[in-house]
Amino acid sequence: MKKHEIKLTIALCFISILAVGLIFKASAVWAQDKVDTLGQQIQGNWSLVSIYNEQDGKKIDVFGPDPRGSMILTPDGRFSFILMRASLPKFASKNRAKGTNEENQAVVQGSVAYFGSYTIASEKEKSVNLHIEGCTFPNWDNEDQKRVMTVTGDEMKLTNPTAAIGGTNYLVWKRIK
Repeated sequence: MKKHEIKLTIALCFISILAVGLIFKASAVWAQDKVDTLGQQIQGNWSLVSIYNEQDGKKIDVFGPDPRGSMILTPDGRFSFILMRASLPKFASKNRAKGTNEENQAVVQGSVAYFGSYTIASEKEKSVNLHIEGCTFPNWDNEDQKRVMTVTGDEMKLTNPTAAIGGTNYLVWKRIK
């Protein structure tokens, strides 16, 4: 082989090795981009499938059989939750400001709604911090609370270790498409 052919062969080998390295690096970056972060996974509109509370080894349906609920988590870090029994009593007066003691009690004990902002506390632990700005249970106003949110496909399992009734709430949500 001539001297210039050897130099050309070495240069082509170097370029080939460099090209292969760049392809592997690009595919690794592409694969990493395909892995959604927890923040991306939880965003969207969700419908409540089930909720139960566990306390002292006992499980109870927090809002009875077939509870209803909506959860919205926006890309800009805002949230709202509404949870309620499948049926709440209608007010005889047809005026929500004039409910009877029994009607008001049934609604308060059969529902909760809260809103605010959220941040991802830990990707590894699937932990989300909720800053509750307002809640129908006013003891939660301006509180920060942690939730664990695990998403598999269109299902989210959410754990609330600070349930308003004590114990831990376990919720299952389905993504609304």
